[in-house]
This record gives sequence, C-alpha cells and structure tokens, in this order.
Amino acid sequence: MEPMTALVLAFQLLALFSIAGALIIYLICKVRDDDVKKAEHPKSNTVLVTSADTALGLQLCTHLASKGCRVVAGMKDGVDSLPAKLLVGWLKMREFTEAPVPGTIIPMFLDVTKDDVLREATETIGSHLSAGEQGIAAVINTSGTFYRGRIESQELYQMEQMFKTNILGSLRIAKAFVDFLRPTCGRLIYLGAASGGHGDGLIAYNVSRVATDKCVQEVRRELQPFGVSVVCLDTCGLHAETLYKPPTAQISSGAPTTYTANVLCPSALSVVERALWDQSPHERYSLLASNKYQFALPCRSSLRSLSNKSNSDNNVNKKPLENQSIGGVQRV
Repeated sequence: MEPMTALVLAFQLLALFSIAGALIIYLICKVRDDDVKKAEHPKSNTVLVTSADTALGLQLCTHLASKGCRVVAGMKDGVDSLPAKLLVGWLKMREFTEAPVPGTIIPMFLDVTKDDVLREATETIGSHLSAGEQGIAAVINTSGTFYRGRIESQELYQMEQMFKTNILGSLRIAKAFVDFLRPTCGRLIYLGAASGGHGDGLIAYNVSRVATDKCVQEVRRELQPFGVSVVCLDTCGLHAETLYKPPTAQISSGAPTTYTANVLCPSALSVVERALWDQSPHERYSLLASNKYQFALPCRSSLRSLSNKSNSDNNVNKKPLENQSIGGVQRV
C-alpha cells in the first residue's frame, strides 16, 4: 500500500471513530437527561394551612390564594364556621374587582388534637388533588393554644390543652401529612417559639413552645433523607396573644361587619413565600411582625345588610359578639 493511500485511510478511520464517539457521548448524555427528568419530583401549588381560625391563618390563606396557590384552610368548626364564611366571602368579593384571585381556597374541618379528624382530613385532601397530582407543596402549621396563668392557680386543663395542641399537634401534623410531602419533596413549616410577653404566668406556655422547637428539630432530622424540608418561621417580636388571636370584628352602624387580620407586614409575608419556594430552603426564617398592615374580610352576605337598614343596626354594638349577626348570617 502506498504511503499516501495509507494516510488517507487513517484519516478516514479517525473521522469515523470520532463520529461514532460523539454519537455515543450524545446518547449517554441523552439517557442521563431523561433519567434526571424522570427523577424530578412533580410540582404542586397546593398548600395546607392547618388553622384558619386565627387572624394569622386567615391572612396566610388569602395571601397565598392571591399568589395563585390552591389553599386548603383547616378550621375546627368545619365549613360552616365563621372563618369559612369569611374566606368564601372574600373570594366572592374579589371576583368583582379588576384583579380576581388567581388561586382558590378550600375550607376543611381540621383539629390537630384528634386523630380521627386528621384521618378524615387526609382523605379530603386526597379527593381534591388533580389527576396526576401525587402530593402537595407544603403544610403550614398555624395551630396553637395560649393560656396565661401562674403555676399555683392555672387550671390543669389549660396546661394539658397547650401541650396537646402545641407539642403533640406538631407531631400529629407531621404523621398525618408526610405522605403528601414525600412525592413532591415538599415543605413542612412550623411557627417558632413566640414570646409570651412580659410578666408571670407563662411557665406552661414557654415549656410547650420549647418542646415544640425540639420536635421540629427531630422531625427535620428524620424527614431530611426523604427530601422533605422542615422549616421554622421565627416569630420573635410577635407575642403569643397576637399569634393565636381570632380575627378582630369591626362593627359600625349602617355598615357591613368586617373582620381584620392585623398580624404580618408585607415584608414578613415575603419571608413566608421564600420559606415556601426557595430552591434550597433554610432551616429557619425570621418574621418581622408589624401592626401597620391590615386587610378586611367582609362576608359576602354582609353586603346585603346595606340595603336592609333598620333600627336594629343602632343596637349592634350593645350585643355580645357571639350573639351578633355576622353580615346577615347568624354566627354558628
């Protein structure tokens, strides 16, 4: 074979092997990309807020729905309760504005101290998942109880209620809903220990909150291998009375009854969003409490009371809150 012919043949073979090698590398990369895509966890925009009975829970529900989330709002008295009526009324009100709510809110009966209710809640959430949706994005535990009392005079049932709700409730939430968080590598978000304020009578509450923080640490350690992030929202600067207070009623003659959730400022709500959607979430986020931000939640039927003026409107403020008509709907 002539030298020139051999050289040409060598170049041809080199080119052939280069093409084959490039094709093999491409196929390997393609297979890896497909594997990565298959390994990616399905996305979800469903968020469970365990207690909408508080002003904080109501505020989180409306804020997240405004951001496009499908919010499942837990409440002790079920779908006929005052919080449920307020949330439904808020959604109806926003339908007639220039900026309707992109998300939705689903009221649900939920009590973190009762195992049978938690089991029913898991079935309810499962029934609301869309076709192909394997889980939810996050659970935000806003449930909690606060009682103030000196150790020698505080009722034992109050201590037990704080321990059942604040400590055991935190563990029950993780036990009940972790199966919805594993498929999506979701978030389990707790409220950190809030200050009980100044003065005496905080022993039982402070004990319950310290124990709750330890529960969060242990749950995080156990669920981390499964891809579930356990996040703590530091509520430093937010007193317990504010953390667990119900929505504040604003009643005036000749006007519909509105309820105000005056808890978090816009920057604190942005922190909650970061805790939900950060690609690599921190273990703790600090909330900055503010008393300057508020919004009103009118019940839909309360709008009708404007056209039904009567002499009874002048006597509204003289009646106890629990016996008042809430925007034309008798409180349950």
